[in-house]
Amino acid sequence: MLAQVLLLMAAADPQAAPIAAPAPAQALPPKTVSPVEVPPPAKTEAPDVRIDMQGSGDDVEQQVVIWPGSAYQIGIRGLVTLRCLVDAHGLAERCSVASESPEGRGFGKAALELRTTFKLTPAMGPDGPVASMKTIALTFKPPERDFDMKKVMGGDTVGAGNPLALRAVTMLDYPVWAEAATFDDLARAYPVKGGGEEGYAAVHCRVLHTGALTDCEAIKEAPEGRGFGKAAVALAARFKVAPQLAQARHSGQLWVDIPIRLPPPAPAAERTVMAPAWITGFDLKAAPKLFPPEAVASGLTTGRGVARCLVANDGSLTKCAPEAGDPAGLGFSEAAAKLASTMKMNLWSTDGAPVEGGVVHIPIRLNLKAVGG
Repeated sequence: MLAQVLLLMAAADPQAAPIAAPAPAQALPPKTVSPVEVPPPAKTEAPDVRIDMQGSGDDVEQQVVIWPGSAYQIGIRGLVTLRCLVDAHGLAERCSVASESPEGRGFGKAALELRTTFKLTPAMGPDGPVASMKTIALTFKPPERDFDMKKVMGGDTVGAGNPLALRAVTMLDYPVWAEAATFDDLARAYPVKGGGEEGYAAVHCRVLHTGALTDCEAIKEAPEGRGFGKAAVALAARFKVAPQLAQARHSGQLWVDIPIRLPPPAPAAERTVMAPAWITGFDLKAAPKLFPPEAVASGLTTGRGVARCLVANDGSLTKCAPEAGDPAGLGFSEAAAKLASTMKMNLWSTDGAPVEGGVVHIPIRLNLKAVGG
């Protein structure tokens, strides 16, 4: 069992570029990823998962507690509902606050910081797990300031004080990585006791001004007792935060959480990136200019091309080549390849996996005239 940690969260403003959420798996052909942000569907009434921040939840064993500092000091209770895109691995790739009570006390932001500790049961499709939107309800119950733990027999006092140790930090949301672990690093780090099962761990690290990480600890491990947490902590040495974020002014120490999936080593195959975090997208204004003339000659005003690209060590896309488009043979995929070559992704994906040296398949719809992006 991992030790529970309480963090008093200060407001963080990493000024990172917006990161697009991938489209639900059923909306795109296999192995393709969306180059644009997909808005979540309307929120539902009943939550899919409940988490008690001072206890256990329906589907999550909480290993870290994050509180907004001002609310903790005055002992306010908070209720937050998140809407999260939960991928086929059960990881919350992207979350937004659906409701927060009381408002303005920082509970919503604190709940978002816990995203990496969510390891949920994914939705099931006809062919296995699929990505889906889930509603997560979190309850923040302020711990008692003064308490006594007494033995039943004899009534002897065995402990008194605050139930959780405090640590004031500033959390870095969705960091941009200058360096990150690679596919080969993960293969070498897979624990001997892994048993051929995919593991998951979230690592909590302090960010130095150089961007390097230190004081790392595993705050989530699943399954437990197989060495996945220890392996993830060792892998954290391969990560480095982009200098502009590491050196930005902030209050207190800067910390970051890294979600890491550890699949069992597999024979050499195409390493497909399924959940890229886009730092730079293609120019929407340039897309209509690349609309293929042969499609215009055929009377078409829209079409979808697919580009296959390799991910370079800085997250840029190289060697982009056309794949089958819709309709095929009219130049849509060639145009998609040109647009994709201008894109750049973060060096760590939102599903806790490497991207450097991987392959990404990107579908892009082109319209003869720009239509709502």
